[in-house]
Amino acid sequence: MKRKFVRLLMVFVACAAALSLTACGGNGTEELVSEADGNDEDGKIRLVFLRAGTEPERRDYWNSVIGRFEEENPDFEIEYQEAPWGDDFETKLNTGFASGTAPDVICFSMASMGTRVPLGQYAPLDEYVENWDGKEDFMENALTLGSVNGSLYGIAVFPDPRMLIYNKEMFEAAGLDPDAPPTNWKELLAAHEALVEKDGDTVVQTGFAMPSSGSNMQQYYSIFIEQNGVKNLVDEDDDTVLVNTPEAVEAAEFMKLIKDAGTIQWDCSTVDQNPFGMGLAAMTIGNDQDFKNMNQGDLEGKIAMASPVTGTKQATFCGVTFLFLSGETKHPEESWKFMEYLSSKDEMWTRYEEIGATPLRESLKEDFIAQDPQKNSVIYESINCGTGSPKVAYSNSVYNIVNSAMEEIMYDAKSPEDAMNDAAKKIQEEIDSQ
Repeated sequence: MKRKFVRLLMVFVACAAALSLTACGGNGTEELVSEADGNDEDGKIRLVFLRAGTEPERRDYWNSVIGRFEEENPDFEIEYQEAPWGDDFETKLNTGFASGTAPDVICFSMASMGTRVPLGQYAPLDEYVENWDGKEDFMENALTLGSVNGSLYGIAVFPDPRMLIYNKEMFEAAGLDPDAPPTNWKELLAAHEALVEKDGDTVVQTGFAMPSSGSNMQQYYSIFIEQNGVKNLVDEDDDTVLVNTPEAVEAAEFMKLIKDAGTIQWDCSTVDQNPFGMGLAAMTIGNDQDFKNMNQGDLEGKIAMASPVTGTKQATFCGVTFLFLSGETKHPEESWKFMEYLSSKDEMWTRYEEIGATPLRESLKEDFIAQDPQKNSVIYESINCGTGSPKVAYSNSVYNIVNSAMEEIMYDAKSPEDAMNDAAKKIQEEIDSQ
């Protein structure tokens, strides 16, 4: 009953937002929703494509691929829309669904599935992919990450895995093999300890850049608990809280060992504070874009990317941006045709060439790795062992609770066990209130 009430309340709020935007008119948000209803007098099929993000290079890509699709399919016309990540995008999408003008195809995050799948705003794709020749060629884990309760809802377009990034020059200076980065927890801790340098009691150089606070602490925690065999922060299939399982607590204890061996305090909410980028840490966790940003200036040519380490298993965090079929589209078959085109082998390779998106088809693996064997093999391996955000409606609450718990651990306010037991109680309360 509570779940139904919450869903109805969300729709009511979205409706109110739509009415408010119409009444106020002035901030331009009302222009974010298309009035296109599918077909026009010329007989063309008109679809609305909405994507999260406003990066100019990605906008250029989407406009070019839409042009290619329309040229090959002259009976289609695609209206392209975008909005910044965060509240702006959520408002745009909510307004569209509330007013009956939702887009046909949506490019958005994995986390959004937790809220929008239960509301029926994303349509299951099982009937379309059943006879899709691309299904067998698609990376298996990419399909798994786009699924909820055994049904596929999202087709992955932009994977965002986290890898180990390390400073080869600092490794060599500490007597470590610059071509043999850590592969497991034992090696990670040993390398970290060997790389720590102090001036008295002050750490002036650290091994692993373990953050002490910030909004991404939950990502670090999820990486380490999954490397220790835990499925995720919560089990999205049955809402079981997992942050305080013995294996999860053990992961928190390991993170605290790294911190106590000597780290430089930093807030992981902003990448700019990462001591690795300042040349004060020898190892960090980051994505491909982080690596590109760091591999310049004083660090250019000195850093390398390595596969995620193993606790009891190899695992890492892998965010993904997906293509979703609107649950309210008037043209589901035609919308799927557009999605299928965007996911084709040729278009996937074009996306890699134009904006660097990792291709997710097995038939492109060898070509992709050949472009940069060391780095691209790591990216591919990380996607294969990656797990993303738990696809639950209360995921943001989980993040905030785990972030706070990790800060308590890092600042010695609570033991790992106590902090995670308290966090589990708060998460369970959040689940019970749904």
